[in-house]
Amino acid sequence: MSAPFAPPRRGIRKRVLLSTGVLLLLWLAVMAGLGRQAMAPTATMVQQPSAVAENVGQAPPPVVPDQIPTAGAGCPTSTPIRVFFAPPQPGDADPIDRALVGLINSARVSVACAFYELQLPAAADALIARHTAGVRVGIVSDSDYADRSAVCRCIAAGIPVVFDERPAFTHDKFCVVDGRFVWTGSTNITENCMYRNNNNSVLVDSAELARDFSAEFGEMFDAHQFGGASPKNTPFPDVALPDGTRVECYFAPEDDAGAALARFAESARERIDFAAFSFTSTDLAEAMHSRMQAGVRVRGVFEKRGANSAASRFKSLAECGATVCTDTNPANLHDKFLVVDRATVATGSFNFSRNADERNDENLLIIHNPSLARKYVEEVDRLMN
Repeated sequence: MSAPFAPPRRGIRKRVLLSTGVLLLLWLAVMAGLGRQAMAPTATMVQQPSAVAENVGQAPPPVVPDQIPTAGAGCPTSTPIRVFFAPPQPGDADPIDRALVGLINSARVSVACAFYELQLPAAADALIARHTAGVRVGIVSDSDYADRSAVCRCIAAGIPVVFDERPAFTHDKFCVVDGRFVWTGSTNITENCMYRNNNNSVLVDSAELARDFSAEFGEMFDAHQFGGASPKNTPFPDVALPDGTRVECYFAPEDDAGAALARFAESARERIDFAAFSFTSTDLAEAMHSRMQAGVRVRGVFEKRGANSAASRFKSLAECGATVCTDTNPANLHDKFLVVDRATVATGSFNFSRNADERNDENLLIIHNPSLARKYVEEVDRLMN
């Protein structure tokens, strides 16, 4: 028996087919509309990836150069690596002090500083301003200089500062900004080093190198691992920059930086130029002696205070035929750099000494960039003349 009010089967089939056809047409129309919308991204869709990254706790994307003040700020625009010499010379378009302060002022996310000595008021002002603006700021310093007014001001402002309490030194002078920019060299963050002593610093735009220095900073700041307790874990010991520059990254004492520096000198085929605050390393001196026997020319400038000490290599190099002299700066020659064949330069906080190699926290970069290396050779020219 048929159910009450049931229509004949043929009528049901026709209506089902008709309904299905209508639904199919409606579905196609809707999908076509959605397709047109998908092909034309809206402003909201363009912004969505950054919003998602922030929502899941990821760091925002790195600041791009056109968002960073460049006039006097020391931030790279078209070149991934730059060098600054101290004290500033007449005509310097971007003097070293303004370069460092401008770099700190450009920070949007984080500033991680390992400063042997922080005494420069303008640097403290910049760090405090970034901290007040919500940027993550942290400092590692040596306990011998814990009473510096710039350090005390940073602590009073709420910036966390970790001190190395060992007899040896945390001798670094580096700063990592926004996980992208690395500042390092021989220059302490003091008025003496910026305005009186001879120094150099480089600014490198490299996320990989920034990870190297951030890892080193974390060992000291978070884990309180200094000197011999520092693990050998540099993420990118060899970094390639977009312009073809190759950068070797070493930290002391864990990476045998002294041996790396001696090997670097041994690679010379034509000439070695250097400037050294402290040069007592037997291995480095022997590498230079060996190269001189092969016809390599060696010349360099020593800080006058230590040049005639018993451990200094000044006399032995001169006796082997090197062209060496002491600096004429009434203050100090505080540089620690070495150039091979006018093509590659080694620089950083690393003095050419046993203490630097075995006890202190130090860093050393070997930078394969002829244009940059020539600027260091020109600095030796200026110091010697």
